[in-house]
Amino acid sequence: MASFDTSNVPKWLEGQLFEEILKENVPKYKEIKEFKAYAGLPAGENYSTIITRVEICVELQDGSTTTKFFILKTAHESELYKELSEGTDCFQYEPVVYDEIIPAFEKLYEDAGKDVRFGAKYFKLATKKGHLLLEDLRQRNFKNGSRLEGLDIKHAKQVLKKMAEWHAASAVHKENIGKYDDGYIIGAYKDGLRKAISIFFEGMTKYMLRCLHLYENPEEYREKIEKVLLCVIDELWKAYIVDDNDFNVLNHSDCWTNNIMFQYDEDAQLLDTYFVDHAMPKYGSPAQDLTYFILSSLQADIKIKQFDHLIQYYHENLVENLELLKYPKEKPSLKDIHLMLHKYRIWGFTTTVGVLAVALMDSSEMSTFDNFLGESEDGDKFKLMMFTNKRYIQHLNVILPWLLNRGGLDF
Repeated sequence: MASFDTSNVPKWLEGQLFEEILKENVPKYKEIKEFKAYAGLPAGENYSTIITRVEICVELQDGSTTTKFFILKTAHESELYKELSEGTDCFQYEPVVYDEIIPAFEKLYEDAGKDVRFGAKYFKLATKKGHLLLEDLRQRNFKNGSRLEGLDIKHAKQVLKKMAEWHAASAVHKENIGKYDDGYIIGAYKDGLRKAISIFFEGMTKYMLRCLHLYENPEEYREKIEKVLLCVIDELWKAYIVDDNDFNVLNHSDCWTNNIMFQYDEDAQLLDTYFVDHAMPKYGSPAQDLTYFILSSLQADIKIKQFDHLIQYYHENLVENLELLKYPKEKPSLKDIHLMLHKYRIWGFTTTVGVLAVALMDSSEMSTFDNFLGESEDGDKFKLMMFTNKRYIQHLNVILPWLLNRGGLDF
């Protein structure tokens, strides 16, 4: 019999909370026969929240049974997490994305005669505890790509195609509603989170500098990275300010391999792509999502070689969808997109020193939130493992020269 890790399952979680959901979504529902809840991801696959997988065996009125599967997302109970988040509600906006924004975006395409779907089905448990409950997309043959290997060009283009659809819908939706809520304009860059963000990026930059001798031609970068260390947080805070003269969209803001799911048919042909984990939507330049995704999630041998081609592919799809949805303003040119990528070049460095180091780490028992952001001996060992990782070194030897040569380390 398979054993399941239940150590982080919320203590308040019980089958009775699902009664109304099951009654509404399971024809001829009678009662719950068996309820299972266990860790949805191994260590190292998610640091920001706890993911619990739920299986419920349901008896129907005719005596037969069926099983329903859900994914539950809850906040960490770690004292360090509570201290650094300073009471920030990590579920303030994500339920709204699933309950209001995604349906609105899908309706735009439906009205234009195009069938586009953006996400899993959303449910609400009968509790005041902070949570997000979604259908388990694995039941529809969705799965993640390999964060260690990175995505190939075929999958990268599928993501950029979906990103272009999302960005186009978000731009049109903004024109329809007037403006997004202030929370979407600020995103994660709230004053209450500045301490945590500073600890993360300044800390990670220091570890990069400690390990710089392991990378090719380290002295070409040392002085510039030392200067970036002094201003990285200020530059991030400047980058979050929305320039109304730019073309702006609702960014996913955390678009990397683990937050992207691909659907396949029985012949392993790619059918669709969904983004998950909409906890940090941010209205602003599409340069954020583009830089973050390409640098964090693609194979090392294509992310730089194919960068300009992928930007062109995204732009082509973006314009096509803006035209379809009758975007009323001037559409951005390919040149405009490239100018934004340079203007908001801080995303190149922060993606490289941040999520990329996380994405390329093997899962281990040391992969915990406290080790990720804490200053313990184990935390030190864990972060050194990130920056001495052979995969990471391979990617850095491709990315750092590119950043240097395009002014991506000049601030």
